[in-house]
Amino acid sequence: MTSRHALYTKCALGLLCALAINLPAQADLPVSTTNIVLPAPSAASSFKPDTVVPNEVLVKFGSTLSAQNMTPMLNSMASSVRQINRTGLTLVKLRPGTDTISSAMATFRAMPGVVSVQPNFIYHSTALPNDPEIGQQWALKNTGQTVSDATYATSNPGTPGDDIDAQSAWQYQSDCSSVTVAIVDTGINYTQQDLVNSMWNGGTQYPHHGYDFVNNDDDPYPTTGDERHGTNVAGIIGAEGNNGIEGSGVCQKASIMAVRSLDATGGTTATVTQGIYFAVDHGAKVINLSLGGTGSLDQAFSDAITYAQSKGVLVVVAAGNGDSNGKGVDVEQTPFYPCSFPQDNLICVAALDQSFQLASFSNYGATSVDVGAPGTNILSTFAGPTLTTDFSSGWTASLGASTGWGYGKTTSGIPILVNPIDYGNSNYAPSTDDRIWTDFTFAAGTQLVALNYHLQGRMASGDYLNSGVAVGSNTDPFAGSGTQLQHETDTLSSPAAAYPIDQCASRTCSIGFQLTSTPASTGDTGPLIAFFELNTVAANTREMGIENGTSMAAPVVSGIAALLMASDPAASDIDVARAIKNSGIPVPSLSGVTTTGKAVNAMRALANLHLSVTGLADQTGAAGQPLSVTFSISGLNALSVSASSSNTSVLPNSSITGQNSCTQTGRCTLQLLPAMGGTSTVYVTVGDNYGQQDTGSFLLTAPSSGGGGGGSMNWAFLLVLAVILAAIQWRRRGLAS
Repeated sequence: MTSRHALYTKCALGLLCALAINLPAQADLPVSTTNIVLPAPSAASSFKPDTVVPNEVLVKFGSTLSAQNMTPMLNSMASSVRQINRTGLTLVKLRPGTDTISSAMATFRAMPGVVSVQPNFIYHSTALPNDPEIGQQWALKNTGQTVSDATYATSNPGTPGDDIDAQSAWQYQSDCSSVTVAIVDTGINYTQQDLVNSMWNGGTQYPHHGYDFVNNDDDPYPTTGDERHGTNVAGIIGAEGNNGIEGSGVCQKASIMAVRSLDATGGTTATVTQGIYFAVDHGAKVINLSLGGTGSLDQAFSDAITYAQSKGVLVVVAAGNGDSNGKGVDVEQTPFYPCSFPQDNLICVAALDQSFQLASFSNYGATSVDVGAPGTNILSTFAGPTLTTDFSSGWTASLGASTGWGYGKTTSGIPILVNPIDYGNSNYAPSTDDRIWTDFTFAAGTQLVALNYHLQGRMASGDYLNSGVAVGSNTDPFAGSGTQLQHETDTLSSPAAAYPIDQCASRTCSIGFQLTSTPASTGDTGPLIAFFELNTVAANTREMGIENGTSMAAPVVSGIAALLMASDPAASDIDVARAIKNSGIPVPSLSGVTTTGKAVNAMRALANLHLSVTGLADQTGAAGQPLSVTFSISGLNALSVSASSSNTSVLPNSSITGQNSCTQTGRCTLQLLPAMGGTSTVYVTVGDNYGQQDTGSFLLTAPSSGGGGGGSMNWAFLLVLAVILAAIQWRRRGLAS
């Protein structure tokens, strides 16, 4: 069985990671998310540097001619101009120093023929088979099991039955390979043993199962060791089931289209929208977007989802992982896109824990977030093994004149590496060169390696904290053969992105830290290091790991959608969305904070989609005479039919019989016995054992007597008419005499 790793950065899944060590109180650790975040512009006229691509705008012209007419102006403003395929947008890269983004947008808006202009926003990454790890996949079947290596502490173990009931659904449909699901995300390790048979067949044009819009090539494989988000999402949807390898996806067989629109540091409006258009144009019926963020409306993004809607493609999106403190927010107050987009082909998903409580990090919204799905301690495919350390053993120290390096744990049990050893009680020493390192061996097949860690503390001016790597065993990373990675002084902060150290792939490397101080240094707090991870991408891996986030909840729903579409190819995206939303299980924690108040359930959704009553037609009968009404019912299991009358004076409910004979898919006949003339709407409801219902109706018109043919005259009326005519005739005779 492949080992699984409790990744320290999983506090980055929307939970506040506070380092309250036994010495002094430390600043809170930063919060990141597995969900992709779009930061908001600070104002309509200016944009924070990390929210948009510098010196780039996206322009939509009314026609090719208008774009051509703008060529002289474009040449004066732009260093490059590129058409963004299928989006109708032109990516304009501004000449450095010629314009701010805001002023450039104003200039373009004033041009004739310009339809719209916007920044290029930046996005950041949101019968049981025989697979040996499936018992840990509580989302598929919750037995109240304790998830090993859990990284979300609440509700572990959970509540039996709080799951999507995949086991029941698989009795009817487990193969989704006829439905292509596009994952617009980071790259996917399509050699992963539980995914290799689940990838979309793109033929000779797309031999690598999709496209890469970051590098503009046909290979959507990860390019750095920490690019694992897309692979994890893919496994939730369609890790191959019943193959004896690790776990299973919601779909045991799948067709997953890999659309690389993000790298490990993020993506842009241009890359994400191109990914959506590609997915739609190449046959995807479901698109999973485990991404999003707060901020201004991204019209180009919305247009791409509308395009998917026009082609009958369902889009499933994550609700988002809360604010900077890891606390879920109300998206009605702080819009989160694409969750807050209004298109009816879109399902927005919140995250639930193992007892169907709304996860603490999950966003919510009474009119925007639709359903909840499992999103904590989700075990799924990884792109490769993750190596970690608790700092307690195997480290080699080369100490100068100081108190040196030490290790320990926070009060919440987080392993830390510090310098000085009595961190918080004294400063590090002057005139020192403290080095510490340890070896990591990366197995054969490892292709990419990335180093990440949390760093906080302070260094005096002129003193430095360095990190480094050297190929080889027990090799000083800060000697001649080593490579320096981080070089920090003053306030220490974590690396902006993981360090690629691909030179370590399939080899042994020494990785470590160095503190240097000058003879005149008065010292300072020094470094505190935590959440040390080495993430990898490895060929033919079977690695799995735990993740948390609305990024994990969304693909649960995408998998259910694929199951439904595979089971009923005629069902539309709207049919499937309605079935998923209407069929869920009411959950108190979702009441009033989602549109449905329900947790998704695969079996109930399948049942809902297939349950129907059809063929009902308006009827004309006669009071006191029986009338037969025949129609059709269908469903997945034992059925029941009930009928009721809106006007019980005309048709008492007790005068509707035959329901007990309607228990299977096929034709159903009810007997009606109208009591008096008039009209009544008759409601016919078919139900199943999964609590699903479908209701149809017809209008019964009953003359007071006779009838049955729909055109017979009222005999009482004829009798009165005859009396009147006789009286007139008698009167005429009397007058004539």
